[in-house]
Amino acid sequence: MRSLTQQKGMTAIGWLLVLVMIIFSSLIIIKIVPMYLNGYKITSALSSLKADPMARGKQPHELRTLLLRRLDIDMLTDIKAQDIIVTRQKDSYLVQIDYQLKQQLFGNMYVVVIFDESAEVPF
Repeated sequence: MRSLTQQKGMTAIGWLLVLVMIIFSSLIIIKIVPMYLNGYKITSALSSLKADPMARGKQPHELRTLLLRRLDIDMLTDIKAQDIIVTRQKDSYLVQIDYQLKQQLFGNMYVVVIFDESAEVPF
């Protein structure tokens, strides 16, 4: 058996295992990061709708249209009108997006991300 001072470097199998782990991690990151960027775009669209003075006094279908336009500008065309729920509260409208995104990793393995964001738009 060799002592620790005589051993140098990794074996080919060790390098292969490290390379496989790096490729697997990179694949997961490449697939998942755009999904979370979409979540950030949804959150920013809702917060800009909340801060927009033009949104005040609008009816629910008009709020839905405004939000769909903002999402279209951010290139989120997967969200449909039925994914946006507008409910009347005491002194505001609650605008919610209930959206589910499914991305295939490889083979029959999928990642599912559920977005459930909301914002209150005053009358």
